Amino acid sequence: MSRMGHKALILVHLLGFAAYLGAGFAQQQFMKRSSAAALAGALRDEYERLAAQIVTMIELPALLTQLLSGIGFLIMTPAWLHQPWLHGKLTCVVALLVLSHAEMFNARKIVKARASQGDAAGQEIAARKKRHELMGAVGSLAVVVLMALVAQGTG
Repeated sequence: MSRMGHKALILVHLLGFAAYLGAGFAQQQFMKRSSAAALAGALRDEYERLAAQIVTMIELPALLTQLLSGIGFLIMTPAWLHQPWLHGKLTCVVALLVLSHAEMFNARKIVKARASQGDAAGQEIAARKKRHELMGAVGSLAVVVLMALVAQGTG
């Protein structure tokens, strides 16, 4: 691949990372704010829907963009597969893929429960929101470890 192609791949990878981080932060904030006691029901419902849409339409596609561009890097430089830091990074990426999918399914179930049962699903939804927050915290930790591994590998 040409030098220009390599730089374009880096740009795509970094844009995917930025979109993933932004979407992850936004969907977690919407879910968190949807739990405020004084929040009007319609706004609460919209926050829950937005969280589900963000993880589905932005966070996961951004993560898949990173995955595909990362595969491009490995095709260009297969020697990286012998670097210990890369194995740690790939483990973090797999964890983030699993977590993002779990967040998506969880957020969608919150929206479905709210739509079908209304406030009667309050207990189930509250438990799902706590689980969602925990997944966000684990994902944040995985991102920090991933960044430390990348810094180690490029340093």
